[in-house]
Amino acid sequence: MQFPDPEATRPLKILLVSPQGKMDDDSNQKPLFHMALGVLASLTPPQHKLEMVDEHFHDEINYDGDYDMVGITSRTLEATRAYEIADEFRRHGKTVILGGLHISFNPEEAAKHADCIVVGEADNLWTTLLDDVANNRLKERYDADDFPPVKSITPINYARIAEASKRTKVDGTKSIPIYVTRGCPFNCSFCVTPNFTGKKYRAQNPESLKQQVEEAKKYFFKANGKNSKPWFMLTDENLGINKKKLWEALDLLKECDITFSVFLSINFLEDPVTVKKLVDAGCNFVLAGLESIKQSTLEHYNKGHVNSAEKYTKIIEDCRQAGLNIQGNFLFNPAIDTFEDIDELVQFVEKNRIFMPIFQIITPYPGTQMYHEYKDSGLITDEDWEKYNALHLVIKSDRYDPLLFQYKVLSSYVKVYSWRHILARTWVNPRKMINLVTSIAFKTHLTAQLKAFEREHNMNPAMLTGVKPREANG
Repeated sequence: MQFPDPEATRPLKILLVSPQGKMDDDSNQKPLFHMALGVLASLTPPQHKLEMVDEHFHDEINYDGDYDMVGITSRTLEATRAYEIADEFRRHGKTVILGGLHISFNPEEAAKHADCIVVGEADNLWTTLLDDVANNRLKERYDADDFPPVKSITPINYARIAEASKRTKVDGTKSIPIYVTRGCPFNCSFCVTPNFTGKKYRAQNPESLKQQVEEAKKYFFKANGKNSKPWFMLTDENLGINKKKLWEALDLLKECDITFSVFLSINFLEDPVTVKKLVDAGCNFVLAGLESIKQSTLEHYNKGHVNSAEKYTKIIEDCRQAGLNIQGNFLFNPAIDTFEDIDELVQFVEKNRIFMPIFQIITPYPGTQMYHEYKDSGLITDEDWEKYNALHLVIKSDRYDPLLFQYKVLSSYVKVYSWRHILARTWVNPRKMINLVTSIAFKTHLTAQLKAFEREHNMNPAMLTGVKPREANG
């Protein structure tokens, strides 16, 4: 395959769009830009005029703009909105390219709304696509499998993104995205990474990473005190595939003089040396998939042999004493979780003062092994993609009325963001400002979502009293 000289391509006017699903989280815990668009902007040769629009920040879309092409990325939750934007641009005579996670796993669906779709990582095909646009030979589909494998990480060009986007400088309470690694060698049934980014584990060149951090600081950070530092959100699929790799990454991040948040397995946090390295490197919180405190549920997720509620309690307190927040992510499944289990989890969250807890209903996202298993078994009841925000029940529920189960989870989620819970957590946990600011944003969004749900379905809290699983009622 012959590749064009990227800088010899006729200059184009390009719009990149990150849509916001109608039920997407509008909390404070969101990075300054969508990393997929950040990669595309960084890959785009300098002669092209680039504009980035992000609906998560309520940017306006100019459908009459003088664009040679419009690129739209989409997760499942955003797919319906992405199609609406694409259709409107095509009505205005614009060339539309759709890509991202959802499009990659639903190419036939997406093709109805675009002139071209991109399947998989775009790193090694983007400049070819741009050259084809410039020469009026755009294909209907570009598939990463038809190009050389992506063996390295595209350095993020923060200067280019600052010029193209509508984002301005922020203080340390809002996050700047960055990659340290890409890929994950594991094959979890609920994760799209093995089928999109792939199992090949790639790490940033240390000097390149440091340079990107400094550039990001220059273009996106404003200090709110002489000792303040920027907050970077690590968008790695799995920073810690093993302790050696994790320690190498943390030593590198320590040299960058930043604060950061990261997704990490709770099992790494049993090791006090690793916890100390996280704190010393500037980690303000770790998001950990705790899933459940019920042993039989943990065993259902193949975690019961290594995890337990008692273990979680000890790790959370040990990390708190070391200066590290643990953000617990909990999963609810109507086939195995009762209303009593949900109540017990609320009590566990309160007792352990868990930093910014996240509640989610089990959701089989397209592209995951779980999706194929549920689809083949006829267990998926709803493919309205706007409901794929992990707070709607989209799978079969024999034991509970689906709306009641969803109402119970959402009500419990709001409960752990009561003022009493927020203030108690803020009082005992480190990094109090980020705890308070983000918790208030969560509270505002979740409360509005609960009220809208109650109005839409004419429901009230009394309906949750005394509800038992159907099998228990005989």
